This record gives sequence, structure tokens and C-alpha cells, in this order.
Amino acid sequence: MLKLLDAFRKDDGTPKFPSELEKNYRISKIVLGRGSFATVKECTDKRTGKKYALKIMEKKAFRGKEQLLTTEVDVLRQVKHPNIISLHDLYETKDAIYFITDLAKGGELFEELLLRNYFSEKDAANLIRQILDGVAYLHDLEIVHRDLKPENLLFRDKSIDSNIMITDFGLSKILRHRNDILTTACGTPGYVAPEVLLQVGHGKPVDLWSMGVITYALLSGRPPFYGETQGELFDAIIDGSYDFDDSIWSDVSKEAKDFIAKLLAYDPIKRMTARKALLHPWLSGATNDVNLISATRPNFSARAMFRKAVNVVQGVNRLQKGVNSNEDMEGGKADEREESKGSVVTEESIEARDDDTPAKK
Repeated sequence: MLKLLDAFRKDDGTPKFPSELEKNYRISKIVLGRGSFATVKECTDKRTGKKYALKIMEKKAFRGKEQLLTTEVDVLRQVKHPNIISLHDLYETKDAIYFITDLAKGGELFEELLLRNYFSEKDAANLIRQILDGVAYLHDLEIVHRDLKPENLLFRDKSIDSNIMITDFGLSKILRHRNDILTTACGTPGYVAPEVLLQVGHGKPVDLWSMGVITYALLSGRPPFYGETQGELFDAIIDGSYDFDDSIWSDVSKEAKDFIAKLLAYDPIKRMTARKALLHPWLSGATNDVNLISATRPNFSARAMFRKAVNVVQGVNRLQKGVNSNEDMEGGKADEREESKGSVVTEESIEARDDDTPAKK
């Protein structure tokens, strides 16, 4: 399959863009990120001099998966929040859609934290509060993200106090009714909630489960659920058991552990909502300034925090057939993607099927 940019080249090798896009924006030759579905470049608004990310999504790459493209457009057109990537302009041709979004050059959540010499529980609470504020905003709009993970959480810039932004809405779902139940298994292994793997229907609580996994990993450097194979990982999530090993968690407060426990509640009905989580004492009262970097960095490096791509839907199907081998799971994995430093291109998540039609309770 041709790389995305190859389909957009003039005879002189430069990309073909809509004339109106080129009229308003100067497009850099530097590629910030590239995957099977999209290419991200930096661009500058000629009218203001402000820099943005240009995300190019070729329509033929979404043949049979058009819902992914339309959902991302629909969501980005609705949202405007400091902790969510914003859409500033949109262009469309018969072959592609061009998104002009915030340029987030601060890097991915975990990758950037690994570069720091100091990171405390108080810092973690500040980051989680920002992300949850964005999640609560989405849920108020009846939008379920369904793929919250560190790779989809980007710092706006490299400053120590940079805000963090939620990106990549390809797997998101806009609920038509408040109590809609979604049925398609989708997401990223390690961050996916048990009800998704069990295919018993899911909704907004899956985002809070993912937040629990992210918080656990931020404070310990390792995931709460682990398996040597993808099948074992799914089994561990379905079992729902995890611990706070004293060798790692002794310097973490009881409030933080309680916060995680209420996000990783197995029953989605008992899981905290985003609004309720924002009121938890840990987020407003975290004062623990013990440096956690020395304890978490080795675990981050050793685990690689679920970086391997895998198709969750195929994983669920194989689990139902009793096939748990890592080799078998690898057979249907999505294409690996290059790291995106400006905007996100998700290739390691399974895309939702077009028949993910919500069913009301």
C-alpha cells in the first residue's frame, strides 16, 4: 500500500493540497507523525503566524470504516476545552480530509515524564485533574472517548507547567440518548475495561476505568494488569484483581490508592463518574511531594507500558474460542506507527465497526 503522502504528490515531489489550504497556511516539509490512516505535518497560518498541526486523512484508507472519520470530524467540531485538542480549520477534497488542530509539541505523557528528574504524587494529581476535567466535559456532551491512554495525552509544549490535552477521537462515540449502551469491543489492550472484553455493553464508565489504569501507572510506573501474552493480559483484566505492593506503593498516600480503587471498580455502575472523581479529596488535597521518579522509571522502561499493537476485537474473539497464544494474537495486529510529536495518529487501537449502534437501557 502506498504511503499516504505518495498519493498527494505533484510531479516535482511536493504534496498536493487544496488551493484554499495553501492560500491560508504555509505547510512544513517536516512530518510530525505518520501511520496507515494519517500523516501529521506542521503548518503556519499566513494570516497570524501561529503554528498548528495539519492532520491529513486519506479517504481510501477508511474504506469500510468511514464511521471512524465522520466521528472524529463530528467530535472535533463540537469540543472546545483547554485540555482537549481543538479543531481550528477543516478542508475536504474528494480524496482526503485535512484537519488544522492545536500543535502539541510537548510529547506524550509517559515519555515526557521519563525525561524529568522530579515527579511527585502532587504532580500526578495535577495532571489527572486536567485530564478528568476534559473527560467530564466530553461526558457532559454525551461523548465517550473509548481510547484514553498515555499516547493520546499530549503536553502542549515542553514547559514544566504545560497543560495536557486529550487527542485522537477516532474510536469515540456520540451517544444519541443519555443511557445508550455501546456493544463493540474497541480500545487499547491494558487500558480497556472488563465490560468491553466481556461484551456486555459499555458506556462512559470505560473512560473512568482507563483513567484508573493511567493513574496507577503514573504513580507506580507499571500497569495494574499484566500478562506475558495478550490472552493473559485480557484474562487479568477480566479477573479485575490488582494490588498496591508496598515495595512500590509505600510512599503513595491512602487517598491516592482510594482514588484509583474507585476508578477501577469492577462494576461500572459503582465506578466514579468523571464529575464525582473531580471532587475526590486526592485531587484537591494531594500534598505528598516525595520524588517518585527513581521508583517508577525502571518499571516504565521494563514494561514499555503496553506499546505493542493488537486488535482488541480479534483478541476478544480468540479469547472466546480459548485461543490465548501470543503468536496467534499477533496475527491480526494493526500497523505499528511512528511516534507523533504534533498530533496523534492512532494505529495501535482497533477501530470500531460501523455497526456499533447504541442500544438504550
